[in-house]
Amino acid sequence: MTMTPGTEIVELETGVYARLHEGLTNAGIIIGDNGVLVIDSLRVPSFARDLIQDVRHITSKPIQYVIDTHAHWDHSWGNEEFPEATIIGHENCYDEMVDVEWNRQWREKVIAANDPWSEEAHIVNITPPNLTFETSMQLRFGGRAIDLKYFGKAHTSGDIFIFLPEEKIAFTGDVAMDRGVPFLGDSYPAEWPGTDDRLVELPIERFVAGHGPIGDHDALLQARDFIHSLVANLKTAIQDGQDEGAASATVSDALNSQFGDFRGIEGLKDNLPEVYRKLKA
Repeated sequence: MTMTPGTEIVELETGVYARLHEGLTNAGIIIGDNGVLVIDSLRVPSFARDLIQDVRHITSKPIQYVIDTHAHWDHSWGNEEFPEATIIGHENCYDEMVDVEWNRQWREKVIAANDPWSEEAHIVNITPPNLTFETSMQLRFGGRAIDLKYFGKAHTSGDIFIFLPEEKIAFTGDVAMDRGVPFLGDSYPAEWPGTDDRLVELPIERFVAGHGPIGDHDALLQARDFIHSLVANLKTAIQDGQDEGAASATVSDALNSQFGDFRGIEGLKDNLPEVYRKLKA
């Protein structure tokens, strides 16, 4: 099923959809008895409006819930287009989205990138969740159990996982992707491996990441192994007294040999110095 150009809508189970957007940000759509739950509102309001139109191709039921997997702009800056919905996120997601300086820096980056949506970033009304939780929350939506899990800091301080225990499906945001290198810029590398360890304990058979294709259990383990290897290799380089340049080259080579088929692996070396500094600190 294809709606917005560049997207593919895949029905994973009856009423559970992944909306995949090639090269951009994915979303989730879950249909309940009386309404709809959307996972991630996308990067700017126009993208959210496209998402809403795609939902309308599936059902006329109102969108009652929006869940932010985390606070990053490309997952949450469409929130303002859902004024009637309850927006759910982790309490740290809320804290980041009301942080004036954090928002200023992201807005400047998005505008400076001069992408097709950059001008729209000028006028985004950043809208944080209005319902937050600390460790877990369970929704009963259309008779379906939906577990919201927080396992600790990782890609951001407020990453959550949306887990459907009966269907063994998870929406993982940007913490775990199918053969893809996640954005490391404002991550928490010391804590990310532990978060991944808790994630893979869930009985997940399929997962929808924030970017890229739908993954299976083996891909989830690969994503965990990638982060473990990245952090362990950087820690070893630091212990060996390597500076950030040498360490970045060493670790990039090691990860390329093991994860050479990952999307974005060619740019990994440039992103490692910041992770090095965080681990050294």
